[in-house]
Amino acid sequence: MSFQDNNPGPSVIDAVIGQKRAVQQLKIALDAHFNDRCGATEEVAFPHTLMLGPPGVGKTLLASIVAAELGSQFHEELAQNLLTPGHVHGVMMMLEPGSVLFLDEIHSAPPAAFVTLLKCLEERKLFLGGDRKIMDLPPFTLIGATTDAWALSGPLQQRFKLILQMEHYSTEELTALVRQRAKRMGWSITDEALNGIALRGRGTPRLAIRLMEAAHRHARAEAATAITDQHLLQMCEVEGIDQIGLDPLERRYLHLLKHAQGPVRMNVIASQLAVPRKTIEMIENELIRLGLATKTEAGRTLTAAGAKHLSETVKEEQPKTV
Repeated sequence: MSFQDNNPGPSVIDAVIGQKRAVQQLKIALDAHFNDRCGATEEVAFPHTLMLGPPGVGKTLLASIVAAELGSQFHEELAQNLLTPGHVHGVMMMLEPGSVLFLDEIHSAPPAAFVTLLKCLEERKLFLGGDRKIMDLPPFTLIGATTDAWALSGPLQQRFKLILQMEHYSTEELTALVRQRAKRMGWSITDEALNGIALRGRGTPRLAIRLMEAAHRHARAEAATAITDQHLLQMCEVEGIDQIGLDPLERRYLHLLKHAQGPVRMNVIASQLAVPRKTIEMIENELIRLGLATKTEAGRTLTAAGAKHLSETVKEEQPKTV
């Protein structure tokens, strides 16, 4: 099912807010593709594309827009679900000429899937049991998205002809994006609420839109016709979201560092917070980006900005001293 079928985001490249460099690259590539396709005697596929960047900045949406601009089928798969070569074969056999296959978190595909995928890209054929060919593949476009480009093998990276670097949004871009989404949903929202959501969105559209949807629920619970700053503040109080968008777990992480006697190692943090290591890694990457924490060989420590933020937070979740 196409991403546009259940998402009110834009469906044309000119309506995309933010990601100016990536959007410009795509516009040029699309124009070149349409010119190449004119007069061609067979289907010409759009170049294989790799999207790099942090979670929640619109990689899936942008991939679906490329498919819409091309008038092509859009197949979305989570790469970690391609456990065997057979899974890769199953996905490839669904493709029609010109199809766009979007593999999210492509770096998480198992090694066997990587090998099979590489062979499909190199020879555009499916093979069974070594070199026994099953079928030829139609011209198609692979769009891979990853938050960790270093986890991709060199040979696979080299198959992508178009590399897009996605970035976090500015507060102004995030405000415009939330306003656009609210309009598409038919929701009214005040400028104060828009600004408050953008400030708490931390440059991430996925988070900002989730905050808007949560504030909208509070507005509808009161039968209000518009999302106001008061609805946003009510939602933040209920969900424990602070003035810069940190949730209770993120603040607990910072408080743990604040009350520690020195740098804190990852295993200690995971144990104290009773959260899996992978979750802690995601949390701390964001907190380090925001300048609230830092990481050294000795462990994690709170920055001056992190300490200042905690001092300005009204309610503190006190952790045990490490």
